[in-house]
Amino acid sequence: MNPLRNVVNRTLLALAGAALLAGGGWAVLISDAVAGRLPGRWPTADAGTVLLDRGGLADLRGHGWWTPAVVAGTACVLLLCLAWFLTQFRGGGRRLPLAGPSLTLRSRALADAVARRAEATEGVDRAHVHLPAGKKRSAARVRVLLEPGAEPGPVLERLTRGPLDEARASLAPHPLSTHVRLGVRSDRERRAR
Repeated sequence: MNPLRNVVNRTLLALAGAALLAGGGWAVLISDAVAGRLPGRWPTADAGTVLLDRGGLADLRGHGWWTPAVVAGTACVLLLCLAWFLTQFRGGGRRLPLAGPSLTLRSRALADAVARRAEATEGVDRAHVHLPAGKKRSAARVRVLLEPGAEPGPVLERLTRGPLDEARASLAPHPLSTHVRLGVRSDRERRAR
């Protein structure tokens, strides 16, 4: 699963849990069973109170901005929830055609395999591969973080002859163009971790 999607899902789950906890806590605190046991300085609501009474709601509706703001806010929340819901079912990327007529491979699966093979290459600390798929042509963007002291030329040669050639061979006869970006972790960054 996408790490960003994991973070968004956990954040939304935490926010929903906090909202439910706050609502449940408010409901418990205004109940007669708990309100009588609270200290005298603790603010409590009277029995039978509501968050917004009819008079307060009528005052809000009297303002010209209230109704459009509520409708727009509700529509935005609904659209965000719908977009979040639809991203949960998004597959693992587009399908890439392989050598056979009915054989396909998910682009994310190939990108993960190429990244793992690249990380296993001598001189590579970390690698990230993005492989958006096209109908007849694909382009791979590869970001590589070199180990300290590794020379970029030989590492690039090993990457080209290893994982990138294997990816090209698996997609043949469809061409695969690659763009490789090499980076080096600085000593300052290493000390900070």
